[in-house]
Amino acid sequence: MENMRNLPPFIPYPTAWLSAVLLILLFRGISVIIRIILSILQLGDSLMVIAPKWRFLLYFVTLLSPIVIIAVTHHWLHIVLDRFFPNTRSQEMAEVTGIVPTLMSWWEGFYGWMAITLAFVVSQMIQIIFLPQMGSLYDTLAWWDELRDLFTLPTLYRLVTAAYLYQLEYLVRQHLLAVGSDQSNESPQ
Repeated sequence: MENMRNLPPFIPYPTAWLSAVLLILLFRGISVIIRIILSILQLGDSLMVIAPKWRFLLYFVTLLSPIVIIAVTHHWLHIVLDRFFPNTRSQEMAEVTGIVPTLMSWWEGFYGWMAITLAFVVSQMIQIIFLPQMGSLYDTLAWWDELRDLFTLPTLYRLVTAAYLYQLEYLVRQHLLAVGSDQSNESPQ
């Protein structure tokens, strides 16, 4: 942990890279599961027979479900880590207990979904600007393809973007912790 503080702040710390890799792997797993479910249920055109109000609701539930998935995954991961590796807990995280995700897990769910979405947008902008080709639409759709497409340039762009977003989050948290501790030291007792 001490070696991380020696890196300049514009280079993502190893924890930022780890968070980015885990986020990309989690979304790969989610996309494979969704594709398997859709192929089993064969829901191609049958979604069009659903009333527009229900389709709209289904769309938003689907759009926001990764926040819940990331929050629950984060919560249970920290339960396991607290049990088997208690020294790995960061200073701003309290001990995780219970089955309901904590506020920090919900924050990680929201931030993870925002990070992967922004990473997707940035990688697509890079692809369109620097690598204009007819197959770029295929590359966009290949992100949701099977795991065989894991090692592609767009995935690398997403990984780097997500690592920098997690680095930014870490720096903001450290700043807020420093400001909070400075204010508590200055308050009269």
